[in-house]
Formats: sequence, structure tokens, C-alpha cells
Amino acid sequence: MRLIGLSDNLGQLRVEFAGCNMRCPYCVHIRQPMKEYSIGDVVDLAKRSESEDVYLGGAEPTLQKDLLPLIEGLHAAGKSILLKSNGMKPDVLEKALPFVKGFVIEIKSPLDDIPAIMELTGLSEERSTKYVSLLRESLNIAKKKWLRVWIRVIPEFIDTGTIARILPDIEDASEVMLYQFMSNPDFDLPFKGHDKPTPEWDEVRKLGEMLLEKVQKVRIVGVGGKLLLENN
Repeated sequence: MRLIGLSDNLGQLRVEFAGCNMRCPYCVHIRQPMKEYSIGDVVDLAKRSESEDVYLGGAEPTLQKDLLPLIEGLHAAGKSILLKSNGMKPDVLEKALPFVKGFVIEIKSPLDDIPAIMELTGLSEERSTKYVSLLRESLNIAKKKWLRVWIRVIPEFIDTGTIARILPDIEDASEVMLYQFMSNPDFDLPFKGHDKPTPEWDEVRKLGEMLLEKVQKVRIVGVGGKLLLENN
């Protein structure tokens, strides 16, 4: 397996995979060095770890041919697994369903805005249209368990108008996490002229309040810290 990171801290074992089927212009992962690990390497670390939770993320885990055997090994070791994905391989999510606690799936823009998706993913128009279909399938699969929808708030693509168009696709998700763009330099490269946290914290909070129309819980992460919004 190709990994860009393997860590055991903060109460969670994090496995960060290399490789992606997108070329998002703000993504740090596609430029990071990678190392080869075996399934045994990761499972052995998990068994030694006091952490019960394992997060499988990075660029795109579902591209790894050893992902499902790894998930089965971690599950057999008694670990609670959260799998992140861009949603382009719903067949892998379906196969992982019996072994994971839940999923984290990113929505980049309204799914009816193909030009925006093309710009944000580096995909052609044909592949972007196919991606939307696969993403909707993945969201439906993930909702069978626990699902966090992850939204990176880049002002040109995520605002009050576009959030309203995203709402139908996130209904029945367990929670949404709004991430203030450029608030963590480990996550983002400068994009669209943004090289510092944007938009303002109060604007991100306003978007979170809109999301409560369809979900029970919204987590906001940025320079303002962490904020949890919940429906009563």
C-alpha cells in the first residue's frame, strides 16, 4: 500500500493513502512523498495501539487494491473504522459496509454545477458528469451507516446560494463538517487568490445554520476553532 502518512496519536490511528483519481488544484496530498507499507504493518500497529478508532483517509483510499483486506484485518482486530472517500467508487464502499463504523464523503459544490466540479476536480466534462452519478450512489450507500459530509468552504463555490442547492443531496446524513478554506496549511494550497483563511468565521457559521434545515448536527472547523451546531 502507498501511504503518505501513518500516525497514532490524539486517540486515533490515522492511515493516509497516496494516489487519487482527481487533480484538485488546492490539494496538498498529490505532491507529498509516499512510502510502501504492507497490510501487516498497519494491522500490527493497530493491534499495539491503545486507540480504538482508525481513520482511513489521505488522498483517495478506495484506489488501493489492498484496502478491503486491510479493513477486514482492522475490523478483526476490534477497531472502529471511519473511511473517507471522494465517492467515485461506490462499489468499494458497498463492500466495506459490513466492516466500517461509517464514512466521510466530500461534496465540493452543488452537484448540478458541472463547470464548477470540473474546475475543482480537474476532471473533464464527461468524467465530471459520471462523478456526480457515482457520488450520489456513494452517498446513498454511506447513509446506511454513519455519514459525515465534508464541505470545504471556498467562497467562489460555497455560499448561501450554493448551500441551498446542496441541501437535497445531504438530507439524512449524520452530520456535516464545514471547513474554512486555508485555515490549516496542511490541508490546502492557495487557490483562486486565497492564501489565508476565508471566508469570515461568521459567514461559515451562517452556512452551518442553513445546513440544520436538513441535518441534525453541523461541525465548523477553522481559525475560530471548532464549533458544534445542533438541532434541538
